[in-house]
Amino acid sequence: MEPIYFVVIISFVSGSLGYIILQFWIRPILGYRKIKNKVALSIKYYYKFKNDEDVGKKIKSQMKAWAKANRQNSVELSENYNEKLPNWYKMLLDSRGESPLDASNHLITLSNTSDYDHIEKHMKEIKSYLKIK
Repeated sequence: MEPIYFVVIISFVSGSLGYIILQFWIRPILGYRKIKNKVALSIKYYYKFKNDEDVGKKIKSQMKAWAKANRQNSVELSENYNEKLPNWYKMLLDSRGESPLDASNHLITLSNTSDYDHIEKHMKEIKSYLKIK
């Protein structure tokens, strides 16, 4: 067999393997991290402006949009975890103590809450489940 055939076979196998790794490992993991960062930014935004009086009024007027964003993040987080993430990464998250499904449940509850004490409680739970600092 000529060396060119070996090169073609090796190129095909490595290209196929790279495609599989990209589609089924890297993209879902990056998607999970993107959703996690959106949740973290949402929480950080709330904490940054909750004590400022002028901005606090603005936040109160935007609570419906914030609740909708929390619901959307919750759905994306649970969908990504259940349907897209590879099993080995789920086990890695479990070993780290991250629980996206519990965080998703608290995001849904947070989107239906208007009491600030409850909001604070659920945000702390979300931060602990997603290991957000």
